[in-house]
Amino acid sequence: MALSPIATAPSSVASAPTSSRKEWALLHLSFVLIGVATTLLGPVLPSFLHRWSLSDAQAGFFFTSQYFFSTLGVIVTSFLLPRFGFSKVIGAGFLAFFLGFAFLGLGPWFISVAMVGIYGFGYGLANPAINLRGTQLPSKNTAGAVTLLNFSWSIGSVLCPFLVGALIPLIKLRGFALLMALGSLFLMALHLFMRSAQVTASPARATHPLSDWLAHMRLPQAVPLLALFFLYVGTEVALGGWVATYEKRLPGMTAVTLIAPSFFYGALLLGRGLAPIALNYVSQIVISVGGLLLATIGATAIAFSNSPHILYLGAAMAGMGLAPQYPIFITWLAAIFKQDSPWIGALFFGAGGIGGGAIPWLVGIVSATTNSLRLGLFIPLAVSFLMVFLVLRARPVPDSVTI
Repeated sequence: MALSPIATAPSSVASAPTSSRKEWALLHLSFVLIGVATTLLGPVLPSFLHRWSLSDAQAGFFFTSQYFFSTLGVIVTSFLLPRFGFSKVIGAGFLAFFLGFAFLGLGPWFISVAMVGIYGFGYGLANPAINLRGTQLPSKNTAGAVTLLNFSWSIGSVLCPFLVGALIPLIKLRGFALLMALGSLFLMALHLFMRSAQVTASPARATHPLSDWLAHMRLPQAVPLLALFFLYVGTEVALGGWVATYEKRLPGMTAVTLIAPSFFYGALLLGRGLAPIALNYVSQIVISVGGLLLATIGATAIAFSNSPHILYLGAAMAGMGLAPQYPIFITWLAAIFKQDSPWIGALFFGAGGIGGGAIPWLVGIVSATTNSLRLGLFIPLAVSFLMVFLVLRARPVPDSVTI
């Protein structure tokens, strides 16, 4: 996912340099590569399983490594940006991408788990910094410009399975990883050369005692919304990450290019493009509940599919249904906690990162225990349906106020 807590908060940054068009182009190019890197585990997971004879439980730990360290990277970014500025922080993120990909596929499987964690940390550094930089560059519509920037991430995520299918048979996993490493090194150099504006000094952040956190979490919508952040990110990563492995195991499946993730992320991209239009005519709660029911149907089709066509249809339905959820949840976070959402939001975005690592791993554990990935995929199916009830509890009410 390309959204971040830091990107949603207001900031006070110096005006962009005159070369803003070049910088916009660089940010878009960066997000295309980041989109490929973020979703890479899904298409390459069958290769990992074959290369090291892994169980599904071991394979699921790759997701845990990526999302745990990406959450850590997001936390670190909030301290680094005011001290070093955009270019150096984004450059450091691509340095982590370079290091992670440079050694990916070498040695035992747990070495690659560590490498995935390193480039996951780089994602945590680069993603929020790029998003925030996009809010500072001149544009006619900042929200629209940043949305378009995040579409570049989605383009990378849709292209990823096709790149994996076309290149890995030719240059193997190590060759593909080295290409990603070289691309990361090139982008790191460009960002350091660009030297975008420094973050201006801002007042010291107020510290909040535990009593403040507990008081806010006593609001009736707080715990359901926290659960939604955890469950949604985990469900998106689980479906997008495991669908290629499930496709590979379908009866008679011999295709080299596993394209089910592209149907999922393509529908996610399309859905996020259509959601703002739909919200002009339909309420957030109707779109959220309807989307989650569609995602449940799609996840059911995935879990019970015995042919690629049903799998692709289910992946597209699940992606379309999940598409509007995360932006709506962020909107609700701001509506419920109002001026306190920037600091308490860290708890909610952190829960999302933990869910992104936990639920896909749980899918792998269930698959390994039962010797059935289909049963493992019942977890995101059940979670999609459970979120319908949580949405009804988490939606803001007109008289919602903060403590």
